[in-house]
Amino acid sequence: MDRLMIMSADEWEIFTLELVFYFDKHYEQVTRCAGAGDKGRDVIARFSSGWDNYQCKHYGRKLNIADVVAELGKLVFYTWRGDYTLPQDYRFVTPKGCSSDCIDMLVNKSRIKTEIIARWDVECRDKITKTESILLEGDFLDYLNSIDFSFVDEMSSLELVDKHQQTPYHSSRFGSYHLKRPQLKKDVPVSVGDNEKIYIEALLHAFSDVHGKEYSHASVLTSDYAEDLERARINFFSAESLEVFSRDAFPEGCYRELKEDCYEGLHSVVRQEHRNGYERFLKVSTQAVNVPYDSHPLVHYIRPSDRKGLCHQLVNDKKIKWVRR
Repeated sequence: MDRLMIMSADEWEIFTLELVFYFDKHYEQVTRCAGAGDKGRDVIARFSSGWDNYQCKHYGRKLNIADVVAELGKLVFYTWRGDYTLPQDYRFVTPKGCSSDCIDMLVNKSRIKTEIIARWDVECRDKITKTESILLEGDFLDYLNSIDFSFVDEMSSLELVDKHQQTPYHSSRFGSYHLKRPQLKKDVPVSVGDNEKIYIEALLHAFSDVHGKEYSHASVLTSDYAEDLERARINFFSAESLEVFSRDAFPEGCYRELKEDCYEGLHSVVRQEHRNGYERFLKVSTQAVNVPYDSHPLVHYIRPSDRKGLCHQLVNDKKIKWVRR
């Protein structure tokens, strides 16, 4: 929880934006209203029948009743004026949570209206806009009295972290301590898939390049290169599973950067002179196991089979050729 406290106010809003965007997929649009002119809205989540508001308050203390009243006063005024409608859900998002008295008020929803009315002159009247003093009277008071504040609540810090763990941004903010890579399936598919045809064809060319004998997928299975092909397929599917894990658990582009690092680490060996394509394949595969990924988020999850499998993915991407022709 200490990590939450060291964020700036802007980082706190972005943190909230990340978790709101990912944890509830029925939202059609999630927007951050940053800076002056937000009219009491921080992170807005829209859906077909309305919208929710996540009000971000990053204080070094717990949120108190006066803080809540000040924010809800803006909500009452701007919805009465017609700037926007009442949200279906209004959550206070704060790292330290709410004070005991504030929690009691949020549990006993009818008390919210009582506190707003009692504290209006101090917390709201001259603080909502810089151009006018907003008196709580007449039609405006009637409007306030008509509102049912049951849609107002808080999000606890535990709930915040739990929901943020489900986003691909969590590891970049808090580290990858909580992630566990799924177990890899032991058996590769019997049939060669469309996503394998390029790298397997490249391997067949590499085998053929040794003595000039042409190999098909069927004929190589009874040759000295059968184990090479078998291990290549295992390694390829291992790398594919790492890519899926990366896509689900890390920010967009994470795996692409890993492939770029891999290619950079292999490039000089690929470019060296080799007697044939098979030798190039073996030398590059050996180098692949030794490419350092110390600064990459996936460093704790990558296995030797992934490292070799990355080579075949790069062949699929037409970044690497075993035979120069």
